[in-house]
Formats: sequence, structure tokens, C-alpha cells
Amino acid sequence: MRHWFRRLASLWLGLSALSGGAAAHEQAIGFSEITLVQPLGSDCSQADCRIEVAHRLSIHDAESTLMNVLGARADLIGDFEAQQKFEAYVARQFTLIDAETEMPVTLNLLGGEVERGHYWVYQEALIDTPLTVLSIEHAVLMDAIPNQTNRVNVKHLGPVKTLVFSANPGPQTFRFD
Repeated sequence: MRHWFRRLASLWLGLSALSGGAAAHEQAIGFSEITLVQPLGSDCSQADCRIEVAHRLSIHDAESTLMNVLGARADLIGDFEAQQKFEAYVARQFTLIDAETEMPVTLNLLGGEVERGHYWVYQEALIDTPLTVLSIEHAVLMDAIPNQTNRVNVKHLGPVKTLVFSANPGPQTFRFD
């Protein structure tokens, strides 16, 4: 009889642990990718170079931020106005600066889209001089979610480099080699 009780208690504890994990909030991580598109041999003087940025954020976290920080309606799947507000928010919270000239890189907001539980926001900048050092600040969702972490992959000719932003650490730099 004791063995049966131990097995039942063990099963109950195991199921309790599993159900607690299923109800927990997923880890608050945003992913962004910066790609410098520079044709071979180009010095960018013809404005033929550009920076492409794509942000992938959890819809749950994005909608929470819409309500808590922006005081806006939070339906990113069906409300075009909410989508525009969130996209503008992302554009304000993510900045690039040419670290050599200390001039901001003007990112144009291209828009966003819903895809499988995530909201994507796209930005682009045309550049007319080659970049050597880029200063990146990524504070998206950090004003609403204290444990938010944002990972940024920077792609150019060499291997992809990943920068990690958490607890709003301020700008980080990337050197194009």
C-alpha cells in the first residue's frame, strides 16, 4: 500500500511541476537582425548601400507594452492602428549611430506583420558613405518588461556577430571589418 501511495504522490508532484511550467510566461526575448547591404566594390557614394533591420517580438509582450506603456488598444492581430502605434514605438526605441561621425543613421519604418505568435517590424536606411563602426541602442520592450533581453545579429561580409541587450545597458558598438 505504501508503494502505491508513493507512486501516486510522485506522479502528482511530477504533473504539478509540468502544469506550473506550462502556465509560466515564456522568456522575454526579442530578436533583431541588422544587415549591411553593400555591393562588391562599392564605396556607397552612389547611395547604393543600405542597412536592413528586422525585429521579431512576441505578440504577447508587444501587446502588453502597448497597454502598459502607450496606453493603447492592444490587438496587434486585428487592429491596424495598434500595429502602427507599436511599429512607431519600436522605431523610437531602436537607434543606430555612425560612431565615427556621431551622426544618427536615419532608419525608415517600412511596416510590420504578424507571423506565428510574433510581430515583425522592418526598417531600412540608405547610406552614402561606408560605415566602419556602428553604435546600436536597443531598448524595445525594456520599459514594460523588466527582464526583457534583446539579441541583435549583425550581418556583413564576415561571420555574424551577436550583441545582447538586457536591463537597458545603453549603446553597444559593432565594427565592420
